[in-house]
Amino acid sequence: MQLERSSWTAIDEAAPTTALVPVGSTEQHGPHAPVGTDTTVANEIAVAADGETDRETVVVPPIPVGIAPYHGRFPGTLSVSPETLRRYVRDVVTSFSGTSVETVVLVNGHGGNGGTLSHLSREVTASDSTDLDVYAWEWMRAIEDHVGHAGEIETSVLLYLCPEDVGEPVDGDAAEWDTVVDGGVVRHFTDEFSENGAVGDATGATAEQGEQVFETAVDALVLYLERLE
Repeated sequence: MQLERSSWTAIDEAAPTTALVPVGSTEQHGPHAPVGTDTTVANEIAVAADGETDRETVVVPPIPVGIAPYHGRFPGTLSVSPETLRRYVRDVVTSFSGTSVETVVLVNGHGGNGGTLSHLSREVTASDSTDLDVYAWEWMRAIEDHVGHAGEIETSVLLYLCPEDVGEPVDGDAAEWDTVVDGGVVRHFTDEFSENGAVGDATGATAEQGEQVFETAVDALVLYLERLE
């Protein structure tokens, strides 16, 4: 069930034991993909998994702004500090303390949120002030292929989910994300290595490929939920 589309009485009757919290980002995704890409994908995966799992789950409204300061030189990008994201998500998660929900899974759609959400998951789980087990799950890690930034795979998923929001796919100005050199990163901002903001070649993206990737990610989340049980 989706929390924002349900009445409190319906939620009370369903008594969900697991909450799925999509966490995304609002950031540039090259000249062809919407800035809400990460939020859209995370939310759609959570909703689809909710419909397939045997667990009693509820999908929370997505958290749309994450940690993305390195995209900040591109119009449309919004960002919050790691501290703000951690505190906000923590408050949302702990709202379930004392309810039927026992487990919370943060369904992350943005790599920049990963470290913060992982630390938060352990923090809340270990806290004596809540009775929740919290886990961080990331769809990009659930598939075998590398997911570039607005590259072929991510663009394919968008062509499957929301083709009306996708422009003509382009070849990014960088073949891969800025790599570590001699043990450190030498560029702090995306525009320093990709002028158009995209990483990887999206010109071969198709809705058919996107459907396969999406279903693989959903299946992985469903299996993950079973593993937690």
